Amino acid sequence: MFYAKMAAVFFTIILLIHFKWPLWGAVLIASLETALFYGISMPDLLTMAGTTLVSRSCLELLFITYGLILLQNLMERQQMLLKAKDSIASLCSSEALSAAVAPAMVGLLPAPGSVLIAGSMVRDSCEGKLDTNRMAFITTYFRHIPEALLPVYTNVILMCAVSRVPEWKFLLFMLPYTLFNAVIPYWIYLRPAASKMEIRKSAEGPLALLGHLTQNMWPVFLIIFLILAVRIPTALAVLAVILLLFIASRSFQEAPGLLKKSLDWHMLLMVATILIFTEILGHTEAPAQLLAGLETLPIPAFLVYGLIMLSGSILSNFTAMIPVVFPAALAAGSGSLSMTILLASAGHLASQLCPTHICLTLCADQFRTTINRIFLLTFPVTAIMFVLSCGIYVVMRGMGL
Repeated sequence: MFYAKMAAVFFTIILLIHFKWPLWGAVLIASLETALFYGISMPDLLTMAGTTLVSRSCLELLFITYGLILLQNLMERQQMLLKAKDSIASLCSSEALSAAVAPAMVGLLPAPGSVLIAGSMVRDSCEGKLDTNRMAFITTYFRHIPEALLPVYTNVILMCAVSRVPEWKFLLFMLPYTLFNAVIPYWIYLRPAASKMEIRKSAEGPLALLGHLTQNMWPVFLIIFLILAVRIPTALAVLAVILLLFIASRSFQEAPGLLKKSLDWHMLLMVATILIFTEILGHTEAPAQLLAGLETLPIPAFLVYGLIMLSGSILSNFTAMIPVVFPAALAAGSGSLSMTILLASAGHLASQLCPTHICLTLCADQFRTTINRIFLLTFPVTAIMFVLSCGIYVVMRGMGL
């Protein structure tokens, strides 16, 4: 019965999106449907929604999303993103390669709205050469590649804490997965279009090009530095850099127009409704029920836990599955490091197929497409990568890790 309920909820989201409903509307209906299935009263539902909306994490995420939209508009006004994209293309000597490198570089910034900056750079490289669905897929998929292994992301920190694997060791052993995860989608979706894209040759040397790149991407690099080195909260880092960019560009007279232009209520509603839906799913204890059901499957233990992490992270979210799955999987004695890498890989893959993944919805809206169409391009890559992740696990276990 549990699986039927969850299937109905996610089918509702997919169906409504197919019929051109805005994602926030589809998620809102799915939230009401979930409450009905699990007997959550309307007063309790409103209390959960209200508590979520006024929570610090929700308010910070809404501010960060708005702030990064504003930062994107400021950087576009100064043509900084276009110049940065040109520098990356010259360094890579290929528009196709730069279309992969640019969002991955922006992915160093641990904030959901950064996918919008990546989208602008991919559009500049690929518009007219790739359709919007592929551009949207490339933007969101490559933007999330650094998220798999860098200890600036909450999931990585949490996984290392639960598994007691040092962060440097986690990063080192996640490199094979990360490398494959960059090569496979590039080979499938970008390499065939490379012949249509310009091969860049620059008279300037690599150091000069890196200088130009830094000059135009300093707001992103500075936010990363403030978060990593100075340990400033992301919201404050974004606010500080926006103020610096206003001062540097002398754009204060245009501030009212830019502030109004950046207030995208559609995107902010998407963020809010997704957070509410995630809270309701957590209340239903869906991840725990999924774990109990799949543990009975007659297949190898490592594959069971890999599938649980994959399907559970699609069903709810990656973060919610870490405390549910990791302790049970590691207690099964399947190798602490190798199991950690397998579960981290499966959860990371699932995040690109989760209907409540905020970056996916922001990206779909930016390219005027739907998450369903992005999912169609994501499925083949995810299937190949999950098989490769299992292969990496087997090799690591053979090495005694």
